[in-house]
Amino acid sequence: MSTAASVSVIVPVHNNHQYLRAALESISAQNTGGCEVIVVDDGSEPPVADLVREVLPGAVVLRQDNAGPSAARNHGLERATGEFIAFLDADDLWTGNALSLLLKGFRDAPAADVVQGHVRRFGDPAAADRDGALGAPYLGFNVGALLVRRAMLQAVGLFNEGLRQSEDVDLLMRLHEHGAGRIVIPDIVLEYRRHENSVTAIAPPRVVGQGATESWIRLLHNTIARRRSSQEPVLKPPEPMPLVQPISVVLTVKDGRKYLPSALASIRAQTLPPAEILAVVGASEDGTLDYLQAQSDVRVVKQSSDGLAQARNQAITEVRGPLIAFLDHDDIWHPRKLEMQAKAIALFVRPAISITNFRLVRDADPDDAAAVSADAGQVPRLGWTPSALLTHRDVFSAVGGFDPTLGMGCDTDWFRRFRLCGLPCGVASQVLLDKRIHAGNLSRETARNRTAMFRMLQKHRAELRGETPAKPEASG
Repeated sequence: MSTAASVSVIVPVHNNHQYLRAALESISAQNTGGCEVIVVDDGSEPPVADLVREVLPGAVVLRQDNAGPSAARNHGLERATGEFIAFLDADDLWTGNALSLLLKGFRDAPAADVVQGHVRRFGDPAAADRDGALGAPYLGFNVGALLVRRAMLQAVGLFNEGLRQSEDVDLLMRLHEHGAGRIVIPDIVLEYRRHENSVTAIAPPRVVGQGATESWIRLLHNTIARRRSSQEPVLKPPEPMPLVQPISVVLTVKDGRKYLPSALASIRAQTLPPAEILAVVGASEDGTLDYLQAQSDVRVVKQSSDGLAQARNQAITEVRGPLIAFLDHDDIWHPRKLEMQAKAIALFVRPAISITNFRLVRDADPDDAAAVSADAGQVPRLGWTPSALLTHRDVFSAVGGFDPTLGMGCDTDWFRRFRLCGLPCGVASQVLLDKRIHAGNLSRETARNRTAMFRMLQKHRAELRGETPAKPEASG
């Protein structure tokens, strides 16, 4: 991909005059240089051409009779010349560096066809009550969070003009069926406005639900029809997992005998089995060491110095595989965790990490550590935590190890330094990790946590002032 990749941005608009200016200004504010902007006026009254040219004098304005967002986007695609296509609805906003983040995804993964970022809702709380909390980042079906190769859009047949709702879901399904290579980045790129005139807010919830149901039925009908009419299955059978580099799983544990069986069971249940399980064991008094030494598939090393960061750093020097996954002894992986994360970073051409979403769980039975329950309605969280991490070992050469001077803040500090180094991060978007809440969590030690976070902030401030300390050693 060239440094100055050509991007066409398509903005469909129907009567959202009060929001259009802000949307266009968010395009103008992108720090990627010029791009082709095509605004398709879908029968607005009054027309939007004057407003568009006031904000973006170089934009192309097309006008059509009202035919819906799919037809408007397709009209724009007919005129687009860019190698990559982005979409922004007239009532939404891009974050300040959205386009550069999406383009970076293609530079990091040149074989990808789609790069998808995260979304954050804003606007009217009443309109958001039906579909999630305002401000919480999520991975949705919003096309405004995508950057797609134009050739791939043309290959899958553009937007279905027969759908007034769920047309973005339909497009993503067809991209998946076509085998489009997709990477998901952890960054928020789209601010999704919820307001009284939103498609899902202009009618009572019952009516919205009926419309959505009808669209979903039509969408599923179209999917079935495509598969029946094709000589070859549209959705290809899953291909064998491509050969991936061996994965070393690291367990860091001290006095964790109670929860170790469920943690180990979740490792052994992986659909992509690891090459090794390495346990770094701190001084324990509950039989942890004896239990682990009795496990034939676990390589045990005694922790040479006390502390969480020291345990993780020792593991990095001990593992044999080029890919490393961490699991805290009281957490539980879902069976496809390693498989989905390996896929999430497979398209990257340089050292990268993958994180996944997690949920918080509690012990459901005090006598059965494997029995857990999650709070109803819990919003999945993006996992900036070691148990949600799969990383190339070489990443530690660039980022450094975990800082032993920061105590419990060492994990947050490591991810902070990773984000500053510019290496790729792919997201396995499913919930693939259960983080257990229990009386022994280190995170419950409020005073120690507060001190650790304060130290980390002091370190960050010193770095901003140019007083950069040496990276903690980790790689062997």
